[in-house]
Amino acid sequence: MNSHKFATAKNNFSPTKWSKYVWMFSGTIILVGIIMLAVLGFNLGMDFTGGNIVQVQTNHELTDAEYDEIVNTASSILDEHGLTIAQDQSVGVGSDISVSIQYQNVENASDSEMATINDEIVAALQEAFPQYEVIPSETKSATASSELLLNSMLAIAISLVFLLVYIAIRFEFLSGIAALVTLFHDVLIMCACVAIFQIEINSTFIAAIITVLGYSINNTIIIFDRVRENLRKPSLEKLSNREIADLSVKQTLNRTLNTSITTIVSVFLLLFIGIPQLTDFVLPILIGLIAGTYASIFISAPLWTAMMSKSKHGIRQRAKAKEQKVKDDENNVVDAVATPVED
Repeated sequence: MNSHKFATAKNNFSPTKWSKYVWMFSGTIILVGIIMLAVLGFNLGMDFTGGNIVQVQTNHELTDAEYDEIVNTASSILDEHGLTIAQDQSVGVGSDISVSIQYQNVENASDSEMATINDEIVAALQEAFPQYEVIPSETKSATASSELLLNSMLAIAISLVFLLVYIAIRFEFLSGIAALVTLFHDVLIMCACVAIFQIEINSTFIAAIITVLGYSINNTIIIFDRVRENLRKPSLEKLSNREIADLSVKQTLNRTLNTSITTIVSVFLLLFIGIPQLTDFVLPILIGLIAGTYASIFISAPLWTAMMSKSKHGIRQRAKAKEQKVKDDENNVVDAVATPVED
């Protein structure tokens, strides 16, 4: 496609016309996620369910074969007790290397029963690896995990409220509502996909949500900044809110796609080339970035248009924008007259 055809296609592009199809697409994903959540629930990790960590201290640099042997043996021992490895990783550097094995508690097991099982697991590992030191490490309680989940949800809610206040002050209230709905959409898509693909949820998932919120709001702010500028232009005062929204999105489309695609490719490479322990953190971010990109184009500005058309606030907002433009022009004239001319 040559540049002329691309420019023509871009000019004919109307995000508000495609918005309803995007809502249908996102709604389908969210609905499937709700069904999977009702059937299987979230795949909660140790950070939210509690669990145990056992370390096998080797005191020398591990080969891949030795590491696999330790993990496979630990997996077999845990399997005898109806448990599976939640996460395994190498800890330390140089010759001070240990293999950390994390596993969740047996469902409905009391603390004393779990303590007995932990002792059996440690004894079995010591018997399997007499040359190594087996260190029963910390036990994460489910009570502390519940507090972590509550605090995490509270942090996300507070961040959304502050984002709404910022956009409402920086732009106007309806823009803030549209941005908040867009961000809420991104979080729902992330949660739905996590439920569908049964991705394990740990504290890193909360960090992923906050990361996506920060990235998505940036794209949305750029669009609403352009909306505000276009509302103040006398040459565009005859355009409807829908035309203003379409124009603003198209004017920022190259910037949105360039930055988003660059970031998505980087995260994609990190997902498939990086270490496996990062998967539960990187995959939700990748999903959130994709959702945030198409939501900023097809949801934020069209939603603002829909609210403006059904609210008297929209008429007042257009009038206020024109008044602000007049004041800005007057201030510019006063500044120009007041500025001394240098010889």
